Amino acid sequence: MGEGGEAWGPYEAMMEEGEVLRVRASGVVAMLVTVGAHLALLGALAPVLPLHVLALGGTPGLWGLLGGCTGFLMMFSEPAWGWLGDRLGVRRPYFLARSALALSLWLLVLWPGLLVVVMWQVCTGLFESTIGVLARGYIVRAYVPARQAFGLSLYLVVYSGFLALGSTAGGWLFQQAGAQAVFVFTAVLGTVAAVASLFLVEPPPFRAQEPHPSERPASLWSVLNGPTLILGLAALLQFVDNRVVRNFLVLLAQERAGLDASAAGLLFGAFSIANICFLTLLNRFDRRISLTTRVALGLAVGAAGMVTYSVARSFHALLVAATLDALGWALASPARIVLVGRLSPPSLYGWALGLHGAFENVGVLAGPLIAGALWSVAGPAAPYRVSAVLMAAGALVVLRLRGKHAATVHAAPVI
Repeated sequence: MGEGGEAWGPYEAMMEEGEVLRVRASGVVAMLVTVGAHLALLGALAPVLPLHVLALGGTPGLWGLLGGCTGFLMMFSEPAWGWLGDRLGVRRPYFLARSALALSLWLLVLWPGLLVVVMWQVCTGLFESTIGVLARGYIVRAYVPARQAFGLSLYLVVYSGFLALGSTAGGWLFQQAGAQAVFVFTAVLGTVAAVASLFLVEPPPFRAQEPHPSERPASLWSVLNGPTLILGLAALLQFVDNRVVRNFLVLLAQERAGLDASAAGLLFGAFSIANICFLTLLNRFDRRISLTTRVALGLAVGAAGMVTYSVARSFHALLVAATLDALGWALASPARIVLVGRLSPPSLYGWALGLHGAFENVGVLAGPLIAGALWSVAGPAAPYRVSAVLMAAGALVVLRLRGKHAATVHAAPVI
């Protein structure tokens, strides 16, 4: 695209950006700015909103219900945004979502009370999912096929880094000036994300092969073939792992290792730092390891991390577990997103990525439920051990993609 949005050829883009990008670099920078600002505001709100709800007379049960409502809405909104992106392109739906979230954040600033928190959680469920489907899809399409895993790794570095920065800033602001200061900070970040989204350029569509005259146009459900279901399973298992750790690591560290909340917080920070380091390192090898191998290895390493969590009884052992967990994410997450595009019809890429996000959100919902039930019945190590078994089995299933990939890959990434 030109500066005003005029179409221009992908070959021209590749030549201008050293045969790496299919859009101008400014478009990728604009997208990463919106992602970074959004993750920073989510990180800032994470430690504050629960306390704010309790201060307004709410209960932990109410807060849990609001969190579940957000996850439930995201299961359906992510495929819908993907479908809309296929029809309208990325720029307009993405700007709409960023603007709606910015407005809801300013309502948190200007309108005190529980009702506006409920509205924010609903808006989050409806619009946050654009980060998962439209932003990731934009980054995949912005890079040439050989560098798409690199692009997704860069996206995840921004994701992890700004989430950690936002959590740190939000906690500090809350201690110094209260919840209102955090709300102003996040509203400003939301506005920055909305403004930055105006500078996106539409990535060119993937070129598809001419269909055979006997072939019918791809239906919406044609993306649910065996390979994409396997990738969906991998996504679900990774997010079950994520939510088991995210929701119960503090309790595990306290019960098994005698650590306080601040020490557990260091483990979360260590995970983010390790994830960034591994993603950066793997960027140098993204064309030397096949995508299916990366997904399988990621699940296997993640399983090893969960086993280590289950037997850890000291800070250092938990740190090893967090490091393995981060390596598993760095290996698998970018690779499976790129594979979704390569296994989907070009005209349904956003829809396919949205359905993949729905699998992720099922894991977001299921992880805490499974972990809570297992913890109550069999003790603190049980959720981690069961998750390890599931992820190891998932790694074996993903290996089946190596034989099916060549037969099912679509022409989407061919340039």
